[in-house]
Formats: sequence, C-alpha cells, structure tokens
Amino acid sequence: MTEPYAWVDIDSQLRSKQTSLQDIPLYTKQEWQGLTERDVKTITENSPSVEWAVLMTESTLKEKNGG
Repeated sequence: MTEPYAWVDIDSQLRSKQTSLQDIPLYTKQEWQGLTERDVKTITENSPSVEWAVLMTESTLKEKNGG
C-alpha cells in the first residue's frame, strides 16, 4: 500500500506527519490509467472477435488500475 500523504488528528487538524496512534492516515486516489496506443494495437491485432477484444480491453484496464 502507498504511504499516506497526510494525517488527521482527533481534533480534525490536518498534519503532515503522524503525531499520535489515534491519527487517521489519508491516501490519494490512484490516477486513472488508460490504454496506450501499443495496448490498443496489441488487442486489435490479436482479436479473433469483437467480444474477445472487449474482454481483453476490460482485463488490461483492470490490471493497469489495480483492479
């Protein structure tokens, strides 16, 4: 898991570092990763059917985005 970018203490104060065990870590959301031109070329060149291409596209996006 990634490191927290900030912490919130018991008084709802935002901190750059953890100051107590009660502090809650805050994480950033991973930026969406789309398909590259290479991904599209690989999928379309190796697709025996439209259905297969759609499934490969979904699988590739899930892999790139931690799903």
